[in-house]
Amino acid sequence: MKDRMPGALRALWHELPLLAVSGVLVCTAFVGVVALMPGLGPGGVLLMAVLVAPVWAGVVATTDSVVLGGRGGVLQLLRCIGRHWLAGLSVGVVPGVVVALALVNWSLYSGPVMLLPLGLSCCAAVLLVLASFSAFSLRVTGGLRGKALWLAALGVVARSPWMPLGVLSVVVVALLLGTSVTASLLLLAPGPVALFASAGTWTVYRMENLHALHR
Repeated sequence: MKDRMPGALRALWHELPLLAVSGVLVCTAFVGVVALMPGLGPGGVLLMAVLVAPVWAGVVATTDSVVLGGRGGVLQLLRCIGRHWLAGLSVGVVPGVVVALALVNWSLYSGPVMLLPLGLSCCAAVLLVLASFSAFSLRVTGGLRGKALWLAALGVVARSPWMPLGVLSVVVVALLLGTSVTASLLLLAPGPVALFASAGTWTVYRMENLHALHR
């Protein structure tokens, strides 16, 4: 297993323009979601999957390239967004639908009868959100699709749960700082989050596994 994290840490300095532009693009898409559907509701979650996930797929494809020793840069980012936006949409809509369903079940909860569907949908939502940190990489760089994609992404969570939990903690800290200190800090978060998610995914999930799945 090759540790990709040192390369990701070096890229925090060497790929500053890429990280800055990534932050602007992702936050712009997120602002569009907030403007159209403010608040945390099922509609807002689905809209986030539609607007943010395609951009995120391009960002992740670029950070994958960086941590695997390939090309980075802003031009590569723009090419990757154009090439992978549809794949990003297909990945983002899966956890988006499940999280939206969990929120619907939460709003309908009125007693023990709704406890089972609420518990199941919440557990599924948490697992898919954690798996999505690897699913984008496995889709746009690994070429996995459908059931094989999500089984592989869930396998990464099972094999090394600290990786997606660590990435999620970076997201939470960035959101807390952005809401309590200054919103401009949010622009700094998407690039490093994608970089660490890529490094974690390709540290845990070896490229040989992809070759075996494609055979």
